[in-house]
Amino acid sequence: MKREGVCTRSQTKKQKAWTAWRGNSLLDNPFEEEFGSLSDSGQGGWTELSKEVASNLAGTVVSLASFADEKTVFFACTGIIIVNKPTFTSCLTSLSLVRSIDDDTKILHDMTIEVRLPDNKLELGWLESYDLKYNVAVINIGRYHSLQVTCLDHQRQFESHSKVVAVGRCFNSGKLMATAGMLTDNPQGAYREELAISTCEITMTGVGGPLVDFNGDFIGMNFYAEKETPFLPRIKILELLSQFRKTIQWMATNKKGPGSKIERFPRPCKPDSEVSSRKGEKLKDQKPSICTLCDPECQPGLMDRLLLERKSLCSGRPSYPYFGVPTKKELRSNGYPLPVWQNVGMRLLNNFEEKFSEDIWSKLERNVASNMSQSVVALASFSGKTRCFACTGVFIDCNGSTTRVLTSASLVRTSDNENKVADNLKIVVCLPDNRHTRGTLQHYSLHYNIAVVYIKNFCCTQTAQIDNQMLIKPQKEVVAIGRVYQSGKLMATSGIVIDKPSKLGCKELKISTCKITKAGIGGPLIDFDGNFIGMNFYGLEEAPYIPVNIILKVLKNFDAQGYAFYIYVFFCTVCRCLDSCMCIIFNLEEV
Repeated sequence: MKREGVCTRSQTKKQKAWTAWRGNSLLDNPFEEEFGSLSDSGQGGWTELSKEVASNLAGTVVSLASFADEKTVFFACTGIIIVNKPTFTSCLTSLSLVRSIDDDTKILHDMTIEVRLPDNKLELGWLESYDLKYNVAVINIGRYHSLQVTCLDHQRQFESHSKVVAVGRCFNSGKLMATAGMLTDNPQGAYREELAISTCEITMTGVGGPLVDFNGDFIGMNFYAEKETPFLPRIKILELLSQFRKTIQWMATNKKGPGSKIERFPRPCKPDSEVSSRKGEKLKDQKPSICTLCDPECQPGLMDRLLLERKSLCSGRPSYPYFGVPTKKELRSNGYPLPVWQNVGMRLLNNFEEKFSEDIWSKLERNVASNMSQSVVALASFSGKTRCFACTGVFIDCNGSTTRVLTSASLVRTSDNENKVADNLKIVVCLPDNRHTRGTLQHYSLHYNIAVVYIKNFCCTQTAQIDNQMLIKPQKEVVAIGRVYQSGKLMATSGIVIDKPSKLGCKELKISTCKITKAGIGGPLIDFDGNFIGMNFYGLEEAPYIPVNIILKVLKNFDAQGYAFYIYVFFCTVCRCLDSCMCIIFNLEEV
């Protein structure tokens, strides 16, 4: 084998070599091939690590896989969590996850990317940033609140012969592995000068995984070679991440204003190798890019093992829709926009079907859970066959055969003028028993974003305790309730009331730390005794709510006047939520 170690993929025989998977043996699956020792064995490299270091690694190392279609896996590797913000989580990994096998200057944007998290959950991801020259990629997933982050900013220096550990995680099984070794000199001409070398022996499963010292300090990201492990050092990775951030900031400052169709996909800086390849000026003596596959001619039989059946790679994984004709019809019927890129796999973020990330329903007292399950409903408004909005509501009273539901007026606002209620909307209510029935708009206040919908020929068995007004002190524990319209799933998430003014310029709005989704708009905020505190709206980091005393005044005005109509200028004209900074409600993120 050539001493180049980390070689480019063959440009002539690779596509023919990728053949269908013929068996299920993990021994023949390069993406599930274990190395070193497993984390639960307490042996090998794990004996060199303290419990704290081992725990941190277990919480920050993920596995990723890319799929060409419903049945075919393209690549799988390891990654580390480097950012965890309220709206997204970022993972650092190898660009081989989405790099073409025929032309390594091309990125396969139509791949579906999945990330297996430390808790074994699967999330759809998208390519956020990448660098072709150094074979580095940043993959984002939607918000995930309970993840640890790898620290890259330490100042420690590492010399040759320092003891190190390489870590990887299998995609299918989620198994975490580690193997020990030491840093060694990069033989002159053997690898690119930016690379460093360790004696750790990993499999392809460990590609993109972290190399750390025995204190858990990050040293670099691993690539693959047969007898030793090349890795990209931390300093170069930090430089690349800094470039990525500048690119994204440039894009953010060059948007054309609300509604402009600017691609959220960052435009990476094109390295010399990419520019020269496009001009046909690629030099023959140029060193190969940092790729994770050795030349198949040097590893007989490797390439014909790399195309696996999707089922054999990850049995039991959820099925995600692709943007074919049926999916587009479903998007249109649910009121969602279509993707700008027709040939790119995407995930719709912050949709009406998104569940709460933390669901504490099972922790509620039995009588509280029972009352809420019988009084909380989901609602949707339709214009013809197209859904306009979906949210949560709660029964507030029943008079004979008519039941009234308190909810958000966003259910009936027009999409082009937030100061008006849409005409000829059909309202459908998903009842506690999952039956669907027609509802009718009775009252609304656009000033407070409150609406009342009534249901004929139905009498509820429970209502919200809105008449029991309580003095709510800061730091009081509260629960936000929501119900998903399509599935009827009931959800609950907890938080506290905080003494903090609303950023929206409305003194009457209060704030809780409950993390809800769009499905929870209009749902009740209660205490752990079931007392009604207010009605929730949607926020990115916290949940604004309108308190019960204001709601009671509005309801009293409804009953006295027959209707209420005000203009509330703080409602966003794009997303129909409380602030224009929340206009990610209908955004499509590239995968």
